[in-house]
Amino acid sequence: MSTSSTTTHEVQLAIYDLSMGMARGLSAQFLGPQHAVEIIPHTAIIAYGKEYYFGQGIEWCSPHEFRATRGIHPIDIQPLGHTACTEQQFEEWCRAQAANGSFGMQSYDFFHRNCNNFSEEAAKQGLRLQKGVPQWILDLPQKFLNSPMGMVVRPMLEQMQISNTAPTNVPSGGAGLTRASQPTASSTSAATPVANPWANISAAKSTAAAQPSSLPKQTRRATPLLDKQTALLSTDTGVVKICIDRLKPDQEHNEYLSKLADTEASWMQKDINSLHQYLRTVIENDSQNISFALMLLRLLVLRQSSNSDVSSNEEQSQSTQLVANLLMEDELKSLATRSMAWCVLSNAIGSTQPPDWENSVGNDSIKLTQVIDQALSDSNPTKDGASSPKNMSLRQSAAAFLYNSARVVSDDGNDGTELSEGMMSILLGCFEHLHEETDVISSKRHYMAVGQLLKSHKFGETAVELVKDLGLVDGEISIGTNDGLAGLAKEVAVLLN
Repeated sequence: MSTSSTTTHEVQLAIYDLSMGMARGLSAQFLGPQHAVEIIPHTAIIAYGKEYYFGQGIEWCSPHEFRATRGIHPIDIQPLGHTACTEQQFEEWCRAQAANGSFGMQSYDFFHRNCNNFSEEAAKQGLRLQKGVPQWILDLPQKFLNSPMGMVVRPMLEQMQISNTAPTNVPSGGAGLTRASQPTASSTSAATPVANPWANISAAKSTAAAQPSSLPKQTRRATPLLDKQTALLSTDTGVVKICIDRLKPDQEHNEYLSKLADTEASWMQKDINSLHQYLRTVIENDSQNISFALMLLRLLVLRQSSNSDVSSNEEQSQSTQLVANLLMEDELKSLATRSMAWCVLSNAIGSTQPPDWENSVGNDSIKLTQVIDQALSDSNPTKDGASSPKNMSLRQSAAAFLYNSARVVSDDGNDGTELSEGMMSILLGCFEHLHEETDVISSKRHYMAVGQLLKSHKFGETAVELVKDLGLVDGEISIGTNDGLAGLAKEVAVLLN
């Protein structure tokens, strides 16, 4: 575009919601109705065909790549005007900000020096425009801090930034501005999912090196990305105090619940059992606070006493069975609450001592197969409203449960080469979802679940033959539908070759 002899460049502001719609419902509960917010905003400058943003330094990539690799899309793109600054001039300004520490690698602060502050200064100073970031976005941090729970929520919110595998793209030494590194499939699966910050799920830490698996009667296949995957667990403890304040437990339970915020705390089995009983009571009798009880229960199922044994798992089995029944009986109407319920079950099945649902609670016991079928239903991308942020978060949580289930069953020590009914459902259901799923995080977890079954040393060969016999493999699945999924998709294709 040009005006007389001066070339100008269009500049836009991309506005994202890091909570993917969940802030609207939960912020009122956390912060109070008068302090509720619609979104957790992330903004970026779009100019010269690139998207510039601030996280761990100033970074850039193409708008398409940014959205595809992070599984997030703008809720609004606002025109800021046209700038006479050249691309070189703007990127020199970016380098200067990195060099002087204004927006350097260590400068990020959620409340005072964040992506929105960068977009504001980049627009008005770097690009010399009159218009910048909407004032209501710039005022949000203070709105949080002015709320009764603002300072308590702060540690959790500070984790909600757009990050990349590269520390920065604008070295403080003034080297050339470089392109943002694309997150790999393995690194992004281990990162906290931006789409569901209220129940973030990360890959469990492993103290042992991942062992390559082998298939019976087959040559070992190279699947380094699949081999290094560990259980997907929701471990954020930043909401513990908020939940306790909402539930208002007695002094004894308050003390025990507070320990959930300390991942290194030691536990007595009787204390764990007492908390299971207390949280079940809340879930069964206090419909207004189910979400808060579930947030705590997802952490409790990961805690173990130093002298725990198989018999001590009964309370956990009862709690997770209660949650599973609520899901299957459609008692949890809120998508956010259903998503949190899947976080509970995903943590439970992914823990070192998963519940034995088939042998618990007498005649009311449920089977893993039933829960898997419900997870496949909740992770179905073809349901009405599947494109909504809340539905997307639900699919991600249910898909995490499917992957953890596949991982546990394929790694257990039981003999046999036949696929169980539940594992067959995961294999076929995840393949079917991959044809329609547009969310990167959900697709990644489906690939991980499928890959876990195909590379199983017990029944991998059976799973491969079943997929081939049913003709589930096509070009789209083999090569992946997104660059961020290509690595996992290729390894699934290797297993099927």
